Amino acid sequence: MSKIKVAYQGTTGSHSTIAVQKAFPNQEYESIIFPTYEMALEAVERKECDYAVIPMENSLQGSIHSNYYLLARKFLFIVNEVYVPVRYSLIGLPDAKIDELSLIIAHPGALDVCRGYLQSLKSRPNIETVYDSAGAVEMLLNFSNPETAMIGSKSIADYHQLAILDDDIEDHKGANLTRYNVFAREPINPGPGAMTTVVFTVPHQPGALMNALRTFSDREIDMTKIESRPVADQPYQYMFYVDIDGPMSDSKVREAVEDLEFQYTQWIRVLGSYISHKD
Repeated sequence: MSKIKVAYQGTTGSHSTIAVQKAFPNQEYESIIFPTYEMALEAVERKECDYAVIPMENSLQGSIHSNYYLLARKFLFIVNEVYVPVRYSLIGLPDAKIDELSLIIAHPGALDVCRGYLQSLKSRPNIETVYDSAGAVEMLLNFSNPETAMIGSKSIADYHQLAILDDDIEDHKGANLTRYNVFAREPINPGPGAMTTVVFTVPHQPGALMNALRTFSDREIDMTKIESRPVADQPYQYMFYVDIDGPMSDSKVREAVEDLEFQYTQWIRVLGSYISHKD
């Protein structure tokens, strides 16, 4: 089995690293890190990588809206979906002490789910936000100050030989999951048990969305998620992303999508059929 190249955004040891491992458990791969999610997807478009693994939704914070915009703009397909439990640690230099911390670095998502813990710290440290965990690690190592710490995954601390000052510091332990999609240049036929994601626009008129969604309910197809996002450069116009239960190879799903395309939508794209691995 040949080695594949997998693109992702972040740093070695981050939760995205774990997502890549879960997505390709029996495949030899080379992971390639990019500064942004868009650059990771573009690497697949340019055939520099075979897949990209991108976070789409967090169970506590909701959808990552910027990445939904990318779905409509990139000509790639969802071929897999994995869920990663998110567990955060307070990480510092080897000689750091919790009670002496004056600064904590983290990306906004980590801060949101660890806010109660941070407020409980006796030292009342200042908070510095960064784009991602990669930026937090870089700042922590560059500052080289034992009074500075960061929030990140335990594996980040292990990889960079940093100290774990406290573990599982999120406010809602066990409830924090991130859903990752795996993208490729070509769609797949995953067979029974799969789901399909479509994105479409409808005319700006009464009942348009209801009529479009009825194509699924009339065929007893379960819609597991619907997400609306504004259309760029078209004020008060929206794209609708819908996850439905069933693959495009299922005749009911295929008929519903064809009905959408020819009767109810102005524009539609099938983003892929895939198995969702929630374990």
